[in-house]
Amino acid sequence: MKNLLVLTDFSTHAKHTAEYAYAMAKKIDANIILCNAIIVPAEMPQAGLVVWPMDDAAILEEGSVSELEKLKDHLKKTDQSHDKKPQIGVVHQSGYLQDVVESLVADQLIDFVVMGTHEDEFGSIFLLNHTRNMIDSLSVPLLLVPSKTKISPFKNIYFASDFSDPHGDSAFLKTLVPIAGAYKAEIFIAHISTPQTIASDISEKTKAMVFEFNSDLGYPGIHYVRMNEESELAGLNKLMDKSKMDLLVMVHREKSFLSRLLNGSLTQRLAKDLDFPMLIFKAIPEAEHIA
Repeated sequence: MKNLLVLTDFSTHAKHTAEYAYAMAKKIDANIILCNAIIVPAEMPQAGLVVWPMDDAAILEEGSVSELEKLKDHLKKTDQSHDKKPQIGVVHQSGYLQDVVESLVADQLIDFVVMGTHEDEFGSIFLLNHTRNMIDSLSVPLLLVPSKTKISPFKNIYFASDFSDPHGDSAFLKTLVPIAGAYKAEIFIAHISTPQTIASDISEKTKAMVFEFNSDLGYPGIHYVRMNEESELAGLNKLMDKSKMDLLVMVHREKSFLSRLLNGSLTQRLAKDLDFPMLIFKAIPEAEHIA
């Protein structure tokens, strides 16, 4: 049984993200854990001279518990079907969001972390730098849900790659196949190349890799798409704008093209105008494999 850790700050969009995660959990036969990180200024170095009394800290904790239970009840009440329903757990801890999530991932069997992305709002914990930090630090897949995402089944899943590590990509595709199978979705392996990488790209070899993916993964609905543009960002933007995409999947590797894009405009697009979620797998650095 898979477990989705769903992060919430109790905003309107975080509520929508929880609803999205619940629908996905139901489809892939998973459970969800609603998580709220309580930021108590007295415990945070950046708080400067602000010191809150312990009574106020207790009020924050009580408020977090109350809101988590309300969200849990809301998800249960909105599901009027007679199908098997996901179990819903709740957890709250004080501390920085990233530290809280890493602790929970280490202590519990978490398969995916789900969080919303939206433009900066005063008082929100889901700022753009949090998105980048979570992508960099998490050892489990991260599902980012933009505010415009509709709750609907996946039909077309795009796995975007520069094919710098096809064998590594194959391992992550194996994780993706059961999700695609639950939705009966098509998987499109999108190869993004540029004039700088075109010399090392061999079309027939790439197609052979995709055929090997089909054979190894045992999933018939896998297709190959090639995007050759002036830059990786242009290729990815074209893919996102022109394709009928329900889920975009990418792998985060050190010094990969995704790393460069996340330091540019991709994270801002996730916050502002994308209407489909993005699933990010984290590749383990070579040194950790050796260790």
